[in-house]
Amino acid sequence: MSGAGFGGREPVDVAVGVLMDGCGRVLMGSRPEGKPCAGFWEFPGGKLEPGEDPGSALRRELEEELGIEVLRSYPWFVRMVDYPHALVRLHFRRCWRWRGEPRGLEGQRFGFYERGRLPGGKLLPMDDVIAGWAGLPLRAALLEGGGNLAGRARRALEAGARLLFLPEGGASPRLARGFLPAGALLVSGRGGPFRGALCGQPGEAPSGTDFVFAQRCPEAGPAGCALPVLKPSADFSQEALEAALEQGWHGLWRRF
Repeated sequence: MSGAGFGGREPVDVAVGVLMDGCGRVLMGSRPEGKPCAGFWEFPGGKLEPGEDPGSALRRELEEELGIEVLRSYPWFVRMVDYPHALVRLHFRRCWRWRGEPRGLEGQRFGFYERGRLPGGKLLPMDDVIAGWAGLPLRAALLEGGGNLAGRARRALEAGARLLFLPEGGASPRLARGFLPAGALLVSGRGGPFRGALCGQPGEAPSGTDFVFAQRCPEAGPAGCALPVLKPSADFSQEALEAALEQGWHGLWRRF
């Protein structure tokens, strides 16, 4: 991906950490005084130094900014943002495991926030959307047309799915009522809090899509897609999930 479509400017590569605690909240902090967009709230991270990969850069930046040691982070997706001061290529990485308690070593305010209760004040572009995407479950079920929809939804939940996706119609409140557990989502392809799409390749999602159910999985993972992408799999095991996360997939999906 080059900067040719952005006035010929070369992009600055930045590693961004989406840290999630045990309650599913994301860590966000305010940008310190003296930096561009000072006072805006953002996910932590910073520019890659020469020779660094995004994972190494994120470990260094979070130690410098927050005094924590990232034990493991996973590639998620890459997105270009054209700020007035710079064209930035953001390498988003998710992290659930770190050592130490975060501290504002640069004088920044910070905290863990739920999607519906993000910090007051201005957010950098897309950060409210990214916070929502971070809350999408890692195991998902595709509920296509056919009979016994409620029965198939129950089987999907029993198998470990926490995102139920109906690609061809509105999500029925009647289907969700009474058995959808806390933390599970029932999503339609036509709207609601999130909009999903079933696509042949990761990069074929229509405009306005929040996440993608890819029907084919390239060996390199979902490289080039600027959205969370779920990988087709017959196996919801932790081993299969870890392997998918390492490749940059958001998680796994199965048909029910």
